[in-house]
Amino acid sequence: MKNKDNLKTTSLSKLTLKMAAGAIVGAILGASAAVLLSINNGNSFNQAAQKLISGIQNMIFPGLLLITVLSIILQEIYYSRLKNICNSLADADDEEFDELDYKEEKTGAMLMTSNLLSYIGGIVLLAFGYSMDYLHHSIALGTCLIFLICVFYDGIMQARYIKLLQKTHPEKKGDVSSMKFQQQWLESCDEAEKEVIYQSAYKAFSFTSKCLSFLLLLTMLSHLFFHTGVLAILVVGITQIILALTYNRSCVELKKVKVER
Repeated sequence: MKNKDNLKTTSLSKLTLKMAAGAIVGAILGASAAVLLSINNGNSFNQAAQKLISGIQNMIFPGLLLITVLSIILQEIYYSRLKNICNSLADADDEEFDELDYKEEKTGAMLMTSNLLSYIGGIVLLAFGYSMDYLHHSIALGTCLIFLICVFYDGIMQARYIKLLQKTHPEKKGDVSSMKFQQQWLESCDEAEKEVIYQSAYKAFSFTSKCLSFLLLLTMLSHLFFHTGVLAILVVGITQIILALTYNRSCVELKKVKVER
């Protein structure tokens, strides 16, 4: 019992020290930023931000075009590799199957990662053009058209990826157009696959929770010193609340099912 109590005391002491250290570092950084802004009256930072935004706006059209072209080329390469791997799985023996199964998972992950980066990158780049001045620009219509092509292609690629996996693994179920697709897909997985999904999901939850805490602090400081607005703070805060509530609700429901059995 004494050892357990000592461990608890040590853990609380370490946590307290880390929180105190974080508060001190935050205070130093905040004070330093406040001094710099007071010296420059914020003019140099505002001018630099305006120049950066103006420069990015001039690059939105070629930037989106580059993202779309590179995305299509990259995703088609990964899809072709994945298709070859899936075709090889049908004739693979037990020794080759595990290696090909790993390559299938890895290539599919790279395909979906490039798909997501294309989609998010396009949105972030287009967001810099959210102004009436840019909408009256001669290339605004072309920019929006390229963005729609990029988003449409990314959506179609996701459907192609799922259909390829379902063709290779007929036991996999799920309608891509359905809102319950993920649930349908999970129900068709075997226990080993579910274990991988569960462990990966928990790692994603843990990492995302840490990232959201950091982003919440970052958005608060940016609003304090650069007047970026409270919307970013609200979005990050609400996202963190939804993440925690969803996790806690799932834990309670699973415990309830276990008790009812």
